[in-house]
Amino acid sequence: MDSGEAAPHLPLNFLCALAADSRADDPPALMAAEQARSMEEGMERRELLEALLHGPYNDSAPSWLLEAAIDSDLARKPPQSDPFYGPSMDLALLALSHPSCTPQLQNESLERCTAVQLGRLGSAQASDLLADAVAEALRERKPHQQRMKVEFLDTPTDAQLVLRHHQLHSTVISAAVDLLPSYPLVDENDGEDTSLWLKRQEAAENAWRTMWKQVLTAHPDHHRFLVDWSDNKDSGHVIREHLLGSIPWDVEPELLEEIAKDDLASFPLSVLTTRMCRMRRDGATEQEVRDHFAHDLAALAPRQRKHIDELLTEDEYALRYGCQAAVSSTARAADGRWRYILNPGLARQYGKPRPWRASADQLASLAQNFAEHAAVALELWEPDPKSPIHSAKELRWVHDLLQHLPVITPQVKEKARLVCREVKRGLTGRWSHGRYGPGSDDQQARELLDIIGRMVAEPFPDPGPARTASLGKPQQVTVRDLAGAPDAALDEYLRGHEGDDALVEKALLSFASRAYRRDLSFADVLRRHSDPQRALLDLTRNLRRHLGGGPNLREAWANTVLGLPTDDFELIRALPAWTALKTRGPRGQAAHPAVTSVVRTALGDDAEAWQRFATSPAGYAGPAAWLRLGDLLDAAANGTPWPTPPHK
Repeated sequence: MDSGEAAPHLPLNFLCALAADSRADDPPALMAAEQARSMEEGMERRELLEALLHGPYNDSAPSWLLEAAIDSDLARKPPQSDPFYGPSMDLALLALSHPSCTPQLQNESLERCTAVQLGRLGSAQASDLLADAVAEALRERKPHQQRMKVEFLDTPTDAQLVLRHHQLHSTVISAAVDLLPSYPLVDENDGEDTSLWLKRQEAAENAWRTMWKQVLTAHPDHHRFLVDWSDNKDSGHVIREHLLGSIPWDVEPELLEEIAKDDLASFPLSVLTTRMCRMRRDGATEQEVRDHFAHDLAALAPRQRKHIDELLTEDEYALRYGCQAAVSSTARAADGRWRYILNPGLARQYGKPRPWRASADQLASLAQNFAEHAAVALELWEPDPKSPIHSAKELRWVHDLLQHLPVITPQVKEKARLVCREVKRGLTGRWSHGRYGPGSDDQQARELLDIIGRMVAEPFPDPGPARTASLGKPQQVTVRDLAGAPDAALDEYLRGHEGDDALVEKALLSFASRAYRRDLSFADVLRRHSDPQRALLDLTRNLRRHLGGGPNLREAWANTVLGLPTDDFELIRALPAWTALKTRGPRGQAAHPAVTSVVRTALGDDAEAWQRFATSPAGYAGPAAWLRLGDLLDAAANGTPWPTPPHK
């Protein structure tokens, strides 16, 4: 073929192959380059430019080729409806990181970029020189930091838009966080009511917290950098609270433990505050209180001493607040920033358990540390006639303490009983319409009250006539009955009939009708069985007989089983085939990797077996929906007749 021909009709894949296997001075490469100059179709042109830069022009490229690659991406604007989710910048990134790209071309190109495009070019794949240029371009756009405003969540600053990209170069992250909006201080309008100003300030602070959660969620591999960067900054405590309480499953184990222990180190201050304020309340003067706790006060920072001084004044409200500091701070921590560490099963996404970077043993150790600190607060608990307990969050910390404390002493039990008695008093007369509905705060408080009462009772009591009346005897209770029971009631019922494997199996099946539970996970129930693996395999293999029902039940069961940390091939083979193949994997994967692994292992490289499997009788509904994955794989691999659906 004459190398001077433009060859406009050659297939794109052939041109790309020529470019990839040639040198820059070879006729095929030159022909492909000429084709890139003249092609009109944007997608084909981009693919060819990429093949040229990866192939013959990998080490040295003409300026027109680099400019064409950059222009190709810069011209592809994101949709107006959602500017963040625009086209990729892979080709421009390749050209701007190329050894032949001059600083002038880099700077001119970056000036033309939108903030979203700038973020895409500042990815971890960018060269160090390009990352430096992106960081400088970002600084030039917004050299002055702004105060956070609520509207910045809907119309983000350039720094916010850049940081919404995952896998950024560390240089770009460092520049962007320096330019993020700072702690908000809302201006007070003339004649504005103070309460209205406070609402606007609170809204701005919540927006600021949300912004930081977005940043931390997008960059789990840079949590350590962000913690170190925020030391002695307003954002420091927000970053730590988010890592501990909002996304602890994404935090590197060593960092999570460090943040958790730092948080626990603040608990003794609330204990000291409580003891000092109670001494003041009971008649001592401020000076007598300070003299009595002089040694403890000497170890505090000036800011902490000032806080205690403000609570020791004559203000009745402040003193009352200080008297409850130890208990209230522990309750807030258990219901807020420690909630997931104390109850890892609550961390779920789309109804499935989230994978944690920290190990189960590490989480258990942190929960035990929290419980030991909470036990000190429990010693200081006292009833408050002016404010009786009637909220679940004021009671949940006692349940968490009892659940994670290694040894429950008689003193702890006695205090817990006193708390329960106070809660019963607080709940008296709160039976008005709507307050005792499923999931209500009153309902949760009463369920927690029942559980705590049983945890501190000696000996372990019988479930009682009320519970027997609601769920019945284990031999008569149905899967539907258990599916409709609240978490606490189901947990209590299983505890009351410990050792009844048949009841545990019914409870496991109930998760297909109620896949999401707040406080009780499928794994928790499975562990109560004497032979959990055998039970799970038997229930799955005979799912039609045990469960029955429509596609939603099969899907819920498959999602629950595949959500367990298991690689049991036989268990996966026992799942209904159509349902198993349609189940998505973690983080939105198109198919579950455990299922695809089973299929690949069974069919291997046998093309005929794959073809047979593609024509299997598995279906979405009807009897064929119950055909097991393993039975169909065996028939496809061996060329035997298709199996019949399992009997009811």
